[in-house]
Amino acid sequence: MRINWLMLGCLVFLVLLTGCTKDNQTTLTVEEAGEEVIGLLQGREYDKLYEAWFSSELQESLSVAELSSDWEEKVTDGDFVEVSALQAERRTENLDVVEASLEYTAATFDIRLIFNEGMRLVGLSLSDGFITEKLPGSIMEEEIIIGEGTEYELGGLLTLPKDGKEELPAVVLVHGSGPSDRDESAFAYKPFRDIAWGLAEQGIAVIRYDKRTFTYGNEMAEGLDNLTVYEETVEDAIRAAELIKTDSRIDEQHVFLAGHSLGGMLAPRIDAEGGDFSGLIILAGSPRPLWEIIYDQNRNLIEDIIADEKEQEEQRIFVEEEYEKAKRLQTMTDEEAKELTLFGIDGYYLKEMAEYNIPELVEDQEKPLLILQGEDDFQVFYDKDYKRWQEILEKHEGVTFISYPGLNHFFIAYEGAGKGTLAEYEIPNQVDEEVIQDIGEWIFKQSH
Repeated sequence: MRINWLMLGCLVFLVLLTGCTKDNQTTLTVEEAGEEVIGLLQGREYDKLYEAWFSSELQESLSVAELSSDWEEKVTDGDFVEVSALQAERRTENLDVVEASLEYTAATFDIRLIFNEGMRLVGLSLSDGFITEKLPGSIMEEEIIIGEGTEYELGGLLTLPKDGKEELPAVVLVHGSGPSDRDESAFAYKPFRDIAWGLAEQGIAVIRYDKRTFTYGNEMAEGLDNLTVYEETVEDAIRAAELIKTDSRIDEQHVFLAGHSLGGMLAPRIDAEGGDFSGLIILAGSPRPLWEIIYDQNRNLIEDIIADEKEQEEQRIFVEEEYEKAKRLQTMTDEEAKELTLFGIDGYYLKEMAEYNIPELVEDQEKPLLILQGEDDFQVFYDKDYKRWQEILEKHEGVTFISYPGLNHFFIAYEGAGKGTLAEYEIPNQVDEEVIQDIGEWIFKQSH
């Protein structure tokens, strides 16, 4: 799963700046412009930022009061530490994007600034903060490229223990749905970072990488009618497996896939189409068609996100109409499926995915399986999806099931306001240590 950037405040930059005027800002590089904007936010000079840097379009959509409120609400805890990973990229002929990370002692925030050709801001967004963590001293990370030399090269990280041992077991992490970075960042969470660091501390190598739709979203948007999960997810996971198996430090006979959510649903297909893993770890995945899960999610969330009763009823009618369309999906031709959307998703995408019988793939492979589920997950369901896995795999000798009371879709514990809704994801926290320990123990059990 991927949560979109919130168009709110933005990140800051610890630089002593006086700010620039309208007269000289067009002479700055886009990196320098980003630093200027971030410096003004750091100094809480909202009026100056608004007048000097906001385009007329952004002034109409975001007032000074809203900018101030958003920033003050977000950046409240901890002392400022540093800005890292500031980078600029030309996205179109007329637009430049600056992205950076702001680290405080308690939390870190990611910012995105979009400048037009006149070096004025047309977009400004701040991610929800996530817990600030330093790389543990016992492990190290190396930059890698998935699919090097192909049309879709993806940046990523290989996380390893520092002890220099060879013949390490390894894991490829596969994202949930939507554009997602290598950490699978979502609201205030970075679950793949937590898992990679925790497994590496146990002596297991881990690959994680930016998803293709995250890195090449604009390019891929032009061909959405023909997009399938193969291009979105499957192919790159296979490429990651191929890459890790060529590393002399890795035991190529013990490379595993750990897929979260959609990645868990696709794990058997990824393995069958070329991943050839030693075992599969399914975290909050499901053997049901994706459209069925989306239908259940929509039904459950209507009352949580819509206050007006009339509007609730209208939404219920819409959801049921979409469900009836979805039930006919597999009888349609590919061209017919491309002509419709279901729950806002391209029909062909859902049809192609549903044509792969995941239960049959799992049974045919007979590989070791670890299936994990948070019992408080409101996106993939303990009673419908996890229980369905247990029914399907009742006679599978190599499967291990573990469920966790109190953990949500990201295997994170939460008690408080907004529990059971997306609001709980806004509270910074990390993947439960017991889950990471269980994954590590299971991998070593299969490797010896």
